[in-house]
Amino acid sequence: MSHATLRSGLALSPVTLAPCAFEQAFEHTARAGFTGIGLRYDQFERYLAQGGTVDEVLGWLSAYGLQVAEAAFLAEWQYHGGVPLVSRRQRSGGVDETREHLLGRLHTFLQHCEQFECANVTAVPALRETGELALAAEEFASLCDLARPYGVRLCLEFMGTSPQISTLASATELVNLANRANGGVLIDTFLFHQGGSLVSDIARIPLERIFNVQLADAKDKPLAQLDMLADRLFPGEGVAPVQTIVDALVAHGYDGWWTVELFNPDFARLDPASLASRAAASAAALFERPLTDRKIAGASA
Repeated sequence: MSHATLRSGLALSPVTLAPCAFEQAFEHTARAGFTGIGLRYDQFERYLAQGGTVDEVLGWLSAYGLQVAEAAFLAEWQYHGGVPLVSRRQRSGGVDETREHLLGRLHTFLQHCEQFECANVTAVPALRETGELALAAEEFASLCDLARPYGVRLCLEFMGTSPQISTLASATELVNLANRANGGVLIDTFLFHQGGSLVSDIARIPLERIFNVQLADAKDKPLAQLDMLADRLFPGEGVAPVQTIVDALVAHGYDGWWTVELFNPDFARLDPASLASRAAASAAALFERPLTDRKIAGASA
């Protein structure tokens, strides 16, 4: 297999390859030079339902030299007793939402993460409810405790539209209150921009609490009008301070995964191989500046 390898630690979320079948995403990701790939659990479940197996996926990871950088996602755990939905954004009140059923799905999800040696799982905060932050921290802590036996870390992804956890500062506060070694934050550069987070806050969060980073730029729209599922652009092609955020993270010492994640319906009309290559080039360009320049940028942010 011949493909160029990018900077170690660069990964691609398969949502970027909208027109691509689940199994094809592995080849396109590797051919573009990425060393990691994201696992969208809903896509994986559909693959299993169609007769696919875990062993087949493990075979692709081995054949293409890929690691699973992150798995998405857990939602609706905040102010719901710490019991999440798996790969669903909103509760419907159906019979499949009993505590027993949801915990069963959670453990199955975590078992698959363990099989794929995926340490990072995205946890999305409440997008509608608000409440006592201390209670949310207890719930996040309990979710971390459930994940720990599987070798999984919970990555709290602050969301620009969340009424309570919309910035890096608010996510850091919740994670610190939860005080679990396997509980940290995910920094998504699009959501960082959308929620108005401060680059200066990156230096204030303990390095060991930054678990994962996702890369995406944003269309030139008022922040209140941005749609995280439609308005993402390749890094460097929008108005979000992606380069400044990356510089600050590198200066702070972050050396984990950097995953390009681009929700944009316009990309569904493009060739998946070209999408992957363009994503790779845009991500690699973020790290072409000399390290000394990045430290200066990070220190002055």
